[in-house]
Amino acid sequence: MQLPEFRRALEQALPTQIVESVLMKAYAFQEEKNNARKERAQYGTVRLERNADTMWENIVSNLLVSLQGKKDADILKQLEEPDFIDTITDMLEEVEFNTES
Repeated sequence: MQLPEFRRALEQALPTQIVESVLMKAYAFQEEKNNARKERAQYGTVRLERNADTMWENIVSNLLVSLQGKKDADILKQLEEPDFIDTITDMLEEVEFNTES
């Protein structure tokens, strides 16, 4: 399964507030990093949003890799299973983005 197709299916299967929460955390992380830059080197809002979206896409990609070897139909079927979605939701609720020291 290709990443864009999996991302759409996952985002439809997950509660909307979970996806928005992770994106908001990613944006806040990007904003914090941006504020640490010199003023002339700071990014605009569009770039921060794009970077936050890339962080979400990396999470989605890692989930897809964990399902590697399964047929597309089996992956889509798994996205319909409440227990699987609950597990992913719980995991995403705990996602934190931190800078490495």
